[in-house]
Amino acid sequence: MTLGTDLPLTIVICSNRPGSLPAAVARTAAAMGPRDRLLVIADMPAQHLPTLPTDASPPPTRVRVICNEGNQGLAHSRNKAMKEATTQHIVFLDDDIVPTTEALTRIREALTVGAHVTGTRITAHLQGHRRPWFLTSGQLHYLGSHAPAQPASIWGGSFAIDVEHARLLGVGFDERLGRIGGSLISAEDTTFVREMTARGATATILHDAEVQHLIPAHRLTLSYLLRRAFWQGRSEARRNDAQRGITKEWNRNRSGDGTRPVRAALALLYTSSVLLGVFREAITRSRTSAADAETRSDR
Repeated sequence: MTLGTDLPLTIVICSNRPGSLPAAVARTAAAMGPRDRLLVIADMPAQHLPTLPTDASPPPTRVRVICNEGNQGLAHSRNKAMKEATTQHIVFLDDDIVPTTEALTRIREALTVGAHVTGTRITAHLQGHRRPWFLTSGQLHYLGSHAPAQPASIWGGSFAIDVEHARLLGVGFDERLGRIGGSLISAEDTTFVREMTARGATATILHDAEVQHLIPAHRLTLSYLLRRAFWQGRSEARRNDAQRGITKEWNRNRSGDGTRPVRAALALLYTSSVLLGVFREAITRSRTSAADAETRSDR
């Protein structure tokens, strides 16, 4: 028997997109093991929940759907999943990830030998669309995908955690971060991993285990990518890591494929959008602090 094949997992899909859920459930069900459970955290009112497929495994007794009754955000949904999971280990999959049995097996192996956090490589699947010139491998992280020639990191689209160990360390997802409403705020996943490892947890990245990330056409536009970079800046500022975040984004953006002049121009363009996000978050925080101070003074 392969190491860890009998380790039960709760596989969690957190989604605020009704149209994406049926296909996500079908894809995930096809890759699950016989002892796994599927937990769907729908970040929407119950009346918006679509009809989910019932003709695929696992049987309904191993599938649970919880509605947040409103858009509470991705970090809130992840925290709820940690409370509601019935197994020690959970795997978070985005609703546009294509998991495989092989990737889940590798995750089980890593968890069985003691990893408290583990993640796979995430590869961009452009679904037949051509990659535009303004999207080099240096910007693939804005699409939640790893650059092919670069080492992977643990990202929220496909990663697993030991829930009991996270509770023991007192680590949860920061609800100031993560997608909520129409924003593209992020970094709830990497902040969680950073907190876990800072408190002694073992983290393992499975460089040779891969899942695909389905990229829709509207994300292959310059306006979306610049907006995503802007919110990356806001995310870095919100977690008090703006200086390191700006340096990281600059290095990523200029590391892509293509000619040096194009890479340099794109690095300047995208990093400028990151900087705008940092400044916007600083202004917003300053205004909020001033309003809070005024409220306190009126009491």
